[in-house]
Amino acid sequence: MTDLSPKILRDLEVKVLSIQRIQARRWWNYKNVISPFSRLWLVLGGKASVEHHGRRFLLRPGAIHLIPAFTVHQCACPDFFDHYYLHFNTRLNTGVDFLSLVDGPLDLAAPSGTQMLFEQLERIYPHQQLPCFDPNRKEYQNFSLAADREEPKLSVADWFETNGILFRLLAPFLQQAQFHDDGHARVTRQFHSVQKYISEHIRVRITLGDLARVAGLHPTYFSDRFQSLVGERPLAYLTRYRMEQAQWLLLASPMSIKEVAGEVGMVDAAYFTRVFTRFYGVSPKKYRAKKY
Repeated sequence: MTDLSPKILRDLEVKVLSIQRIQARRWWNYKNVISPFSRLWLVLGGKASVEHHGRRFLLRPGAIHLIPAFTVHQCACPDFFDHYYLHFNTRLNTGVDFLSLVDGPLDLAAPSGTQMLFEQLERIYPHQQLPCFDPNRKEYQNFSLAADREEPKLSVADWFETNGILFRLLAPFLQQAQFHDDGHARVTRQFHSVQKYISEHIRVRITLGDLARVAGLHPTYFSDRFQSLVGERPLAYLTRYRMEQAQWLLLASPMSIKEVAGEVGMVDAAYFTRVFTRFYGVSPKKYRAKKY
């Protein structure tokens, strides 16, 4: 994990969206769950299972399990499942979620003292509990969206403690992690200022010249160098970035398809739908309804 500049990590924002201990029963059985935030579960009792990344994980007492943002997963409880859940974001100032840049373990034995960390977060955020547990219900989705948009009313001490706890909880997963060798990770490392510019101007038209100017390079040379280092042309990466932001909006906001298209800088909703379908194999409407 040495090839990402600490300067970039200084802009990392971590945010707690919801935290609670629950004792689930057979109703804890959901398919095609996908959310724009990450999940961390601490298993205290009983058993359950979750499937993602092509694997099936058995959730047993003493385990801590991580599901990064935008991970499609299925979960099931055969009888009883006592656990803490934590929903959170780890977002860079480029709009990219940090956990989307790394590959690492997803299921570990919980280090000593982990339960105390969850309990402390629950004390700091006594009202950050989900209104229901069905991820397909609007109140569930709207709660997480509101929590992401709002600034928590924390004391300075609680803000520091929250960040410290989240870093401690995530550190065991990152000790063995490696960076993805994909476009986002390469752009973050090689063209961080370009990625930040895209994040800040996503609602408006962005040209190759705009991106080259941010990079301080001639457009042709910039495009060739970008492709050499990242593996795709700058405007192709820009389109992919727009589509990924559209994913977030489709899952976490009540915006219409036309409004989502406008928010990611594509004023023609029909064109947006065609591009989104080409990327994900399903229309924005079906993606939002999780019919895939």
